[in-house]
Amino acid sequence: MDINFDDLKKEFDALKSAQDFKEEACEIGCDEGEELGFIETIQKYMLAPANCGVYFSRLDIKVIGLLIGEDVQVRERKRMLRDILRSITNQEEFGAFMEAVEETANQKIAVYDELGRHFPHSKEIFDEKKEKFEGFEKILRNIYNDFQGVENLL
Repeated sequence: MDINFDDLKKEFDALKSAQDFKEEACEIGCDEGEELGFIETIQKYMLAPANCGVYFSRLDIKVIGLLIGEDVQVRERKRMLRDILRSITNQEEFGAFMEAVEETANQKIAVYDELGRHFPHSKEIFDEKKEKFEGFEKILRNIYNDFQGVENLL
């Protein structure tokens, strides 16, 4: 079997130039700073303890859902949270979600406070986690205010 390397090189160059064209078009027309929807934003922060300071287990997410009247199946945390957030259709429901998250997190923060009292050298680590949760609460309040703005438009 004879392989014509000249044809192969031409095909490769054509493929490479098409790829370069796509990358260049994306640099011109793509907006990399697209805002995340409220579901993705909450998932990004709430499911990463490094972002919100508190670990929400599947059981915690299930309890949050039950507190707002949404019974979700126990499965991957991201899907459970998405199912809860998709059920929220107005500002009052989102307010109930915020209260449920705060109630669940406050139980965990109480443990942080107790550990900080018993282990004073570790207190600043727990204080940092509490500060991260306060930042997450601010994000939730911003989303809550956005709900109010959207409802006023309707």
